[in-house]
Amino acid sequence: MIFLLVGVGGLSFPFLPFGLSGDLDYLDAVAQERVVDVPMASSSFSSSPTPAPSFDPNRPNIKNRLFISKLDISMPIFESDDADVLVKGGWIFPGTSTPEYASNTVIFGHRFRYLPPVSNTFYALDKIRAGDEIKVSWKGTTYTYRTTEIKIIEPTDFSVLNSTDKATITLITCAPLFSTKQRLVVIAELI
Repeated sequence: MIFLLVGVGGLSFPFLPFGLSGDLDYLDAVAQERVVDVPMASSSFSSSPTPAPSFDPNRPNIKNRLFISKLDISMPIFESDDADVLVKGGWIFPGTSTPEYASNTVIFGHRFRYLPPVSNTFYALDKIRAGDEIKVSWKGTTYTYRTTEIKIIEPTDFSVLNSTDKATITLITCAPLFSTKQRLVVIAELI
């Protein structure tokens, strides 16, 4: 019986939600690489997406928000030293820029923790194309970016976190869908 449970647990390992397993290792390695002390999200070992959160991502009082209208994404974004905010929406990675500064704002987001129609995930981010617009409402100002690059990277590639000379937004999530094997990265420049 124990072997059966271990076997089933082992099979579900690649399907753990973003913020668990491989992504914890990735975020931990990033934090150590960048000399940032970032507490990692707590684990709940569920092999399937969780139901919609009691937190309402569409609450109007959450002003800091990322919009990709083509993909029906309206994601609240949070600054925090704690990755636990990922259950609420996007997480601006500590040590990277924020939209009001002309550098690289890096936002991590879950891909499948909550399935659509919940709009606070990057579930459909793989449908974005070069030239698509991304808007960020941040501290009362709206910033509009145009997608310039879409790529898949290995979890050990930290180059996407580097500062930039132009105002840039970098969105990072798991790839392929339902896997933590690689990262889908979308890069857009302010227009």
